[in-house]
Amino acid sequence: METRLLKGMLQGLFGPLSIFLLASITTIDVSAITAQEVMDNALEVYENIDNYKAVVQTYQVPSMAVSPSFLDSQEPIISFNLFFRKPDMHAVEQIGKSRHGIFRLELLSALGKLKDKTLELKKQELIQGQRCYVLEFTSPDEPDAVIRLWISRRNWTVQQFSLTIKTLALATTQFKYPPGGNRRIRFLPIETRSFFPLSKKVLINRITNYEVNTKLSSEIFEKRQNKEQSK
Repeated sequence: METRLLKGMLQGLFGPLSIFLLASITTIDVSAITAQEVMDNALEVYENIDNYKAVVQTYQVPSMAVSPSFLDSQEPIISFNLFFRKPDMHAVEQIGKSRHGIFRLELLSALGKLKDKTLELKKQELIQGQRCYVLEFTSPDEPDAVIRLWISRRNWTVQQFSLTIKTLALATTQFKYPPGGNRRIRFLPIETRSFFPLSKKVLINRITNYEVNTKLSSEIFEKRQNKEQSK
């Protein structure tokens, strides 16, 4: 029941949502920054990424606080290829067979849709050791739904996402980024940790093998669109 509700709300808000930055740090008077400036800076991080392909492995774990070594000892419940293309398209392709459905929060395609929502800058909070601006997104089409993003003041990366419907928390996802490395991909998440309060489930996605700005067949995304239209 929870999975169907969450999937339906995410599709209504963004299309199939799935939430995944290249920073040119801009000096801004943080005491006077606006919600739109925060969002613009987060979007600017990705401006040089036109598309990408990555491999994702999903793990079901007992808590959000499990260690990397714990994951190393587990088998993923499902693996899949993830594709993104600007401004907000994404598609998935399952690797092998599994009875589990694919869950993903693809950050770039979600941001492409969120930028058209009504946004408000809330109080600052400390998330994963980083001071963050909290942006709240709403839409007249879904008046009971509230999306929040926690965006780092240091480098404009998205640290956390949450979805609430009628004050009921449905999902919270945190994002982890690689320490340094290739400038083009160092602000693309290498891990997402998602908690679903209704079922108490925690899913972790590990994302590897990024290939950025390569030639992706249009057929990948056309198949997804056709599948959605046939539902």
